[in-house]
Amino acid sequence: MPRTNPRSRRSTLRLVGATAGVALAAGCTEGTGDGEGEPDQNESDETVTDEADEDDPDPPEDDEDEWEDVSTLEFEADTDGWIGIEPEAIEDEENPDIVLYEGREYDFRVTNGDGDVHNFALWDGSNPVAASAFLEDEGETETLVAEATDEVEQYVCETHPDEMGGAVELRAE
Repeated sequence: MPRTNPRSRRSTLRLVGATAGVALAAGCTEGTGDGEGEPDQNESDETVTDEADEDDPDPPEDDEDEWEDVSTLEFEADTDGWIGIEPEAIEDEENPDIVLYEGREYDFRVTNGDGDVHNFALWDGSNPVAASAFLEDEGETETLVAEATDEVEQYVCETHPDEMGGAVELRAE
């Protein structure tokens, strides 16, 4: 069997690879139509914009209003995550981000929802700033009263910090 020139073989492979790359890129940018300028049945002629649709019945609200009068936050503790109960902004959300106003005092009401050991702690990112007692029994409730300070960055369950935690946005009064 005669041996081919490796240089010409290598050059040929480069050319084939480059041609395939260009063809693939052209196919990705041109869409998946039939090649005749007609869009696929799954494609749309509509242009997507960042503006809200005028017919949208529920335009986004300014969330500063929904947090401004909040003084109590309530959570159910479950090993899979904190479930928001109150205020409405966090209702049924898992590990919701919360908003606190610096200098205000808050009640953090926590109910043990699964019978595992839980507590509610405000952290500065690596250390507790304030923490509730540990809840050991399903249905047990504890309230932590704490002031929102510039140290507070997140909340966690200290026995399940990887599964149960959320961010705290601190706002000025």
